[in-house]
Amino acid sequence: MNVKIEKLQNDKMDSIVQFIKFGIVGVANTAVDWIVFYLLVNVLTDINHSWAKAISFTVAMLNSYLWNTIWTFSKEYKKAAVGGSEKSAIFVKFIAVSLFGWGVNVLAFNWSSNNLHFVIVDKDLLPLVVASASAIVWNFFANKFWTYKK
Repeated sequence: MNVKIEKLQNDKMDSIVQFIKFGIVGVANTAVDWIVFYLLVNVLTDINHSWAKAISFTVAMLNSYLWNTIWTFSKEYKKAAVGGSEKSAIFVKFIAVSLFGWGVNVLAFNWSSNNLHFVIVDKDLLPLVVASASAIVWNFFANKFWTYKK
């Protein structure tokens, strides 16, 4: 009985550490996204902003895949990725989760912009927080229990 309780406690602590790592990677990816977008728009001044955003999102997503694979979910990746096809499947799942997470982010932003009418500091601050929090929760749990799970 004590062994089961200890395993549950260890699993819970591992998940908390993973979530913190996931958050750190997310902050870094936000910086990558913004920097790439800024450089594309200000160095390649004739680039369409929508294209610049698509490129910056893609670069950040690939960066996220790299760091979440080698750092956040490294144990799960090593267990799940026995061969090349498993590694490809993990990559495809990660992209699917990220794209769906982008949709969650946009929907949560739009919903909170239209339904939460009190102002904190800026009228867009609360919707940005709600959107980011929604996407973080979706992305973390979808990656933990689907992408990197064998």
